Amino acid sequence: MARTLASLRRGVLRPRDAAGLYTQPALQFRRLEQKGVLLKVAHGYYAHIPEASRGGPWRPEIEALALGVGQADYGVNGAVLMHLSAARVQGAIPRAIAVAVLAVPKQRPTLETTCGRIVFVKRDVARLKRIKVTTELATGWSTSNEQTTLDLARRPDLITGLSNVAQEAAGLLVARCNEERLAELVREQRMGAALVRVKDRMAGS
Repeated sequence: MARTLASLRRGVLRPRDAAGLYTQPALQFRRLEQKGVLLKVAHGYYAHIPEASRGGPWRPEIEALALGVGQADYGVNGAVLMHLSAARVQGAIPRAIAVAVLAVPKQRPTLETTCGRIVFVKRDVARLKRIKVTTELATGWSTSNEQTTLDLARRPDLITGLSNVAQEAAGLLVARCNEERLAELVREQRMGAALVRVKDRMAGS
């Protein structure tokens, strides 16, 4: 049964995704949860527990879960880790935080999960500069160093209480940016003020 579920090739699954596999997918998902194959992370969402992690306590990192949820709802190319989550997967935020930020094509409310909050930001995801990332649940997209730096600088207070974390991450990432790509992005997305803010902060630190 677990091998059949694996044919869906997704790290986060919804019972309706398995309608073609089971006559009662919600019931089958609850059984698979009891067997330690799936972990219910929110209403209507289950994480597919990696085989090596079965039989013991396991929780996905919130960034991995957010990307998996986004892909379940919008497809592989319809969700992009951004802001604090992009900085986290790029190593600019060393400690775990209990919130993830995900760019998606539609406005939707925050999703509370067993691993933390997922904050969705409506963006034109096709226009975002992005890089491929691999998490424990999915391979997908994160904004690039340049895009992440500008997003953090433009809206450091996007997540209440974490503005200092966002500003510090922007300062770390800007040093890794390709200057030509950064300048091009500033022109394309009219984010010159954001770049000035992050460079002013670096000069004052």
